[in-house]
Amino acid sequence: FNTRRQHPQRLTTRVLLVDLLSQLKLWAISIVFLRINMVKGEAAPKENSIVKQSKYSYSRWLGLVLLLGILAFSQIGQERGSLNDVGKIKTTQVPEKQCGAFCDARKNQLGKHYGGDLLDTNYLIDAVEKELENLHNRLKKDYGEEAFQSMWVNKRTNKVLGNRALYSADQQTDISYNKFKRKLQMKVLRVQIALMDEMENLEGCNCLESSGTSSERRRRLNEEKTIVLPKVKTFMERFVWSTGGHSAAAAHGNLHNESYTAFLEKSAKDSFRAVGIEFIGRNYAMGGMDSAPNLAVCNEAVYGTDADVISWDFGMTDGGAHWKTRLYASRTGVHVNRPAHVTINVGGRNFKHRIGSLAQAEADGVPSLYLKPDIQEKISSGIPDSFGMGLEDLNKLGPFARYYKCKTQIEKEEPCGKQKYNENVCKNRKFKASWHPGWREHASAGNILALATVETLIEALKDIVKHHAGVGPMELYNQLKAEEDAEYSEYMKSEVSDEYPNFVSEELVKEGLKTNIFFRNKAICKTSLLPAQSRYLGILTESEMKGEIRGYDIGFDSEEAMKVPPIDAKDKGSLTLVYEKKKRQQCEVDLNIDYKDYFFASDKYGWATMRFPNDAEIKAYASDGFKPSGVIMLCLLKCDWGKCPPGDASYDGFKEGKWKMELNGNPVTDIAKVDQCFVLKTKDGFKNMPREEDGRYELRVLMEKQADVPVSFIRITSIAVF
Repeated sequence: FNTRRQHPQRLTTRVLLVDLLSQLKLWAISIVFLRINMVKGEAAPKENSIVKQSKYSYSRWLGLVLLLGILAFSQIGQERGSLNDVGKIKTTQVPEKQCGAFCDARKNQLGKHYGGDLLDTNYLIDAVEKELENLHNRLKKDYGEEAFQSMWVNKRTNKVLGNRALYSADQQTDISYNKFKRKLQMKVLRVQIALMDEMENLEGCNCLESSGTSSERRRRLNEEKTIVLPKVKTFMERFVWSTGGHSAAAAHGNLHNESYTAFLEKSAKDSFRAVGIEFIGRNYAMGGMDSAPNLAVCNEAVYGTDADVISWDFGMTDGGAHWKTRLYASRTGVHVNRPAHVTINVGGRNFKHRIGSLAQAEADGVPSLYLKPDIQEKISSGIPDSFGMGLEDLNKLGPFARYYKCKTQIEKEEPCGKQKYNENVCKNRKFKASWHPGWREHASAGNILALATVETLIEALKDIVKHHAGVGPMELYNQLKAEEDAEYSEYMKSEVSDEYPNFVSEELVKEGLKTNIFFRNKAICKTSLLPAQSRYLGILTESEMKGEIRGYDIGFDSEEAMKVPPIDAKDKGSLTLVYEKKKRQQCEVDLNIDYKDYFFASDKYGWATMRFPNDAEIKAYASDGFKPSGVIMLCLLKCDWGKCPPGDASYDGFKEGKWKMELNGNPVTDIAKVDQCFVLKTKDGFKNMPREEDGRYELRVLMEKQADVPVSFIRITSIAVF
């Protein structure tokens, strides 16, 4: 985050030199252009032919018109200037006598765009509270007045739900909630600092310290009609909520824009826009996936290095493996952007154990929040029962409450069961299962998360006014940043016991494979899974094919990959990025976007090779240098319901010699199982350094031909280097 100020005197001098050279060049071109036309005119044939005389007169006039157009265009271009990036050299400067008027006009422009003064925290509080009221009114329309009161209003306090709906694991200290508020405060302060940087040197004017009366400024601005205000940035910052979870969180059976993450973004974005921040909701949940170790270790590659929240909604797939919850939460503390961890749908018989895992991560230093189950139960219990209602009563309910509950059952029983999913588009789509929530349930979850987040934003702003009055944005930001830096420094130094249950065996710990490596070490992950930012941004394939949901490099169809002819010579094959076309749903709108793509090789490939990490991965995930401890984790594709096809590589298959691996030319002698993933061991043990010649790793895989299956193959989803 660059907080340096550009020196206005130096900036003005450089711009004047650039302008002077540009003017000299233009006048030189003009003189040459005119001279050419004069020569042409003098050389015109002295005939009586009107046609030939007109031809040369037309040429002279055309030349003059073009010349005037070039000069006018260049002057307009200079007047408009460029303000795409604050701090860059501008093509023009506003005359000093016009700065007062120019700054007044700019402040008025910013006020109209953002609705007020972003540097005034009291205004920000009013603006967000107004947007929250607008959200309440929208919910009244969506649910109907009666349903809104019964579902969304606390009868005891008569206030709309949302305030303090996100709990710290330790409610007595509320430390995680306070850290989440601090993150929001730092976001707002970054907006204010960026705006101050821009205003301090805007087209050569210091608009933070401009002087002159308003009437005098307006008069001066009217004297100079050619000044054009720079374009206002739509947003000054971003706040990214990345959702992790299983198929229900991914909104399987629904449209992609009907997930609770989509409703969260829709309901929160206006409140964040009021403070100059773009709210982005990423639904990156994946059907059939556990939270750890694969996704936990690969959180930067999957959820993005810019994630501010990484949520957990893996209750059905994690089950009683509570070490996964702790690892997933703990890895957010290693994430470069220091996101908050938020657990969703934490209720049920595993509630105490999961909160215990969160409390451990919180005690270590990770902000670990969870959505209070009592609030979700309050919303569910308040849903009006549509069964037996007459048409008049049904019409009093909004579409979000109508046919939501029948015979006390959520989205079950008739007529609610038939109304569970949106049938207006692609009605024959997959995954409309009984255990997947419909769009109304997703809307409720997204709306309560939005209300909770916006309420926290308001509280964060009020804390700035209450506890930091008179402290400038830069000073306060540096203070909060120093607090955060100190906490995370201590976190990275903290140790996780090697006796942590159900994780690494005592024998492996003795060989140097300590639990702390997986909980605290930075990691670079190469993953084929979707959705993932590394796929969308072209980092995985180092490709110019980029795009969110579409436009990225999809790889090769699995059926085509199976047909690759045998490769007899060593070092001729490569692990191939593969997708399964038959699993892609076809619809005019986005449905599920999660796919278990993989790196593939079969017994037809011979030795298949993969080198990692690539340059783009190092730039994205190890910008301060690639300094691995040498532990390599490889994750195979997790088969749906545990049913893998014949010939698929497995842990047992490796032990039986059905497939082999080499790492940097050394045979992999053993693999240590960590759930669906393995840690590779060579003659050098579990810690293997990169190759000296290029600082990279080279993995080679050989699938042996088996007599009892048509083809032997391997499907790798991720490779992580700690």
